[in-house]
Amino acid sequence: ILSKIEQFLVAYQPDSAYPDDVLSKESVLWALRGVQSGGYGIGAVIADRGEGLLHGAHNAQIQQNRSDLHAEMTLLTEFESKKKFRKYLKSWAFTGGEDVYASSLTVYSSAEPCPMCFVRLSIAGVKTKYVATGPDDGMASRVDCLPPFWAELGKRHPVEKAQSAPVLQRIAHVLFFSYLL
Repeated sequence: ILSKIEQFLVAYQPDSAYPDDVLSKESVLWALRGVQSGGYGIGAVIADRGEGLLHGAHNAQIQQNRSDLHAEMTLLTEFESKKKFRKYLKSWAFTGGEDVYASSLTVYSSAEPCPMCFVRLSIAGVKTKYVATGPDDGMASRVDCLPPFWAELGKRHPVEKAQSAPVLQRIAHVLFFSYLL
């Protein structure tokens, strides 16, 4: 099944009717890599409006036996640690509580961010789009369930459903639940 999904995704031509299709596809490909490496099927990429795709990662909790290695967490940690991406980051000391990432950046996740990832993305101040909604753990529609400070922070930075083709949404959903197989 994974081989067929991979063949389909590699051959899939993004649909111009869906403005987020190109980067949604990339996040779903990273989700597939997560499953292929023995983990959960969630992937994430970060892109710059002018330069396109910059970096990608997948969930690595199971593979590395670490609870913090969700796709978005891994993506941000790797992105922040690479010298070539420092031009996109503001100094933590001088943000004054404002955005840490350049406003031209967007994270695309194959799944709706969980509470931990949602808060981290909010702290970074990066716009986020997700391909498939989560079952019960997604925070995009549950921001008001967070403590007031975190809810306010979360509302400052858009976390919204990507405008991607239904086929990519279904594949992302299948990969998300693949750990049940």
